[in-house]
Amino acid sequence: MQITDVRVRIVPSSVGDGRLKAVASITIDGCFVVHDMKIIAGAEGPF
Repeated sequence: MQITDVRVRIVPSSVGDGRLKAVASITIDGCFVVHDMKIIAGAEGPF
């Protein structure tokens, strides 16, 4: 299995409480897509 596409949308800091930094989608082998993975600012860095 290989990741064939990655898309990241940066979220403006004015949205919500400011902890949400980006939303990502990945495509695996050109056929399986995982949408809306959230990148959140945590106490020890992004996760």
